[in-house]
Amino acid sequence: MSHRPLSILSLALVMALLLTPLGAGSAAASGDAPTSCPAPAQALPAGPVVVQGWVINHRELPVDGTRTPTPLTITAIASNGATVSAAVGSDGFFRLSLTPDVWDFQMQLPDSWDGIVPLAPRAGLASTGCTPLPGRSQPYLILFKIRRLFDVTALKWEELAGGTVQAGAGWRITFQPVNDPFAVRQVRTTDANGAATAALTPGVWSIYETARSGWTPVTPSAVTITLDQYAPPGVLDPVVFKNRSAP
Repeated sequence: MSHRPLSILSLALVMALLLTPLGAGSAAASGDAPTSCPAPAQALPAGPVVVQGWVINHRELPVDGTRTPTPLTITAIASNGATVSAAVGSDGFFRLSLTPDVWDFQMQLPDSWDGIVPLAPRAGLASTGCTPLPGRSQPYLILFKIRRLFDVTALKWEELAGGTVQAGAGWRITFQPVNDPFAVRQVRTTDANGAATAALTPGVWSIYETARSGWTPVTPSAVTITLDQYAPPGVLDPVVFKNRSAP
C-alpha cells in the first residue's frame, strides 16, 4: 500500500498538537535513554489508538527505512514499560496500533545519521517525549526528520623548492553545494596538518581551494564529489590539493 506524506507544514502542525511532552523529551538530545513516562493522571477515554507517520530527510523527502545500515524501527513505550514496534517502510511510512496511555516514541538512529526533529546526536536515540493518547477514531500523526552526515576532509600539501613537501596550513577551503537549496556552503581553514573537515549532507558538492600568490596548483584546484544517502558507513578518502612554490 502506498502512503503519501502530508506537506511539511501540515506535519509540523500535527506534530506540535500531538507531541506535548510531560518532561521526558530532552533526553534524546543528550544521548541518554529517556526516563519512563508517568501513568495518566486520570483514566483516558477508551477506543483505538492508531499512530502513524513518516521518517523524512533534511530535504523533506521520505527515508527508505529498509536501506539504512540498520533498518529503521519506531518503538512506542507505554507508562507501564510495555513496548510496541513497527518497521519503517521503503516509503518512510510506519503505523502502530496502541491502547490509551502515555506513550514515548523512539527511533534508534543508524551510524552517521542525526535527528533534526526530534533533536538527537549522530547514532543517538530520537525520542518524542511522553504524550497522553486517548482513544479516538482518527489516527494520530507524527514525524521523524533525520539526516545523513558525511565527514569530508580536504588535505593541503605544499611543494617547496628542491621538492620538499610539507603540510599546508592556513589555506581556505570551500565546500559548496551544487544546486541544492537544502545545503549550506561551508568554509574551513586548513590546520597545522593541512587538513580541513566539514560535515556534509548527501548530494553533489564542489570542494575548492582559494589560490594564493606565489603558488601554482599541481592538482586540480576544484573537485566535485557526490554523496549517496544510503552509502555504507565508512571513512571517505580525503580530497587532496597540492601546490608548488613558484620559482
